[in-house]
Amino acid sequence: MEFQLWGAKVSIEPKPDLKYLYLEITNRCNLKCEMCFKQYWEDEEGDMDWELFLKVLGDAEELPELKMIYFGGIGEPSVHPRFMDMVREVKERGFRLGMSSNGVLLNDKILEEFVKLGVDVIYFSMDAIPTGENLIKLGHVTSKIVENRIKKLVELKEKYGSEKPTIGVEVVATKENYKELPDMALYLRKLGVDSMLISNLIPLSKEHSHLILYDGSVDMTPIVNKLHSIAEGGPFMRIAEFKLRTERYCDFVENNVTVVRWDGEVFPCYRFLHTYPEVIFGREKKVIAHSFGNVREKSLKEIWMSEEYVRFRFIVKASAYPSCIDCPLNTSCSFVLDTEQDCWGTSPSCGDCLWSRRIVLCPIPYEYMGKFL
Repeated sequence: MEFQLWGAKVSIEPKPDLKYLYLEITNRCNLKCEMCFKQYWEDEEGDMDWELFLKVLGDAEELPELKMIYFGGIGEPSVHPRFMDMVREVKERGFRLGMSSNGVLLNDKILEEFVKLGVDVIYFSMDAIPTGENLIKLGHVTSKIVENRIKKLVELKEKYGSEKPTIGVEVVATKENYKELPDMALYLRKLGVDSMLISNLIPLSKEHSHLILYDGSVDMTPIVNKLHSIAEGGPFMRIAEFKLRTERYCDFVENNVTVVRWDGEVFPCYRFLHTYPEVIFGREKKVIAHSFGNVREKSLKEIWMSEEYVRFRFIVKASAYPSCIDCPLNTSCSFVLDTEQDCWGTSPSCGDCLWSRRIVLCPIPYEYMGKFL
């Protein structure tokens, strides 16, 4: 496969080297969190139908380097009417399985089946230690439920003598909770959590912009130093950046990830999965969903190895696109109004992506501590 880039000829041999397959089996959710993408996007809601799900799994069997299927996206997987059928189907076919969940619908029976089936990874969402004060002040009414789910899961793992599933917790750091992050890490260690992922907020409206920590308004160095010190005794931590740095690194591209939406459309990452507004350092922008194909029409392997998708991944990996975030013209340039195209002709545009600056993180279950692949 050859294509031109800045007058140079780029030659790439496409490979079926997809390693992590993220499935948004539904974009519905049982909660209505104030700062979630779902409250602002333009997309319709839906569940992945069973035939499409089986088609995706069949396609996945053609990918020799695939390490894990991960139920994620923007939605709560457990609200799917056939959620447990899907879990069983993935494990019966011999795939490793991970997922992100708010935990509310994962009752004791489901958690016990997770352990028996050998579900590999589960990340729970939690943004505060579930004390009475926090529940009232921050509105994190699910934190206590998640605590109970984690305790039960640890108990079941001990009962069956299993190391699976590995338990992670995702935390979105804001001005409301950043001071308690070290205490939260110690609390999660006590619960038996294996991994803590600390990400940042992407404001979806200007009203939420004042909550971000990466605009220089807060010195996060003491907090991060405490977290690194705690991490030596567990849990393992992935901590976002809290200031803009020069390096650009896309976890999705570098780790060979793709995302299949509930309707079969295939996306390179979470950012382009839906159409929604975002606010980048006070500047409003529209993110437009960008698919590279639909698995109803082509195989996942064909889409992954298509010229358009291969070219996109090469450009992202080479950082061959403009840095809109710190461009002096970003307040007057029309290209930064949406992600359709940037001033270098790249489409879709990653120039304003906070994931690429590692300010925003998502679970990428690559190997650490001998627990993930």
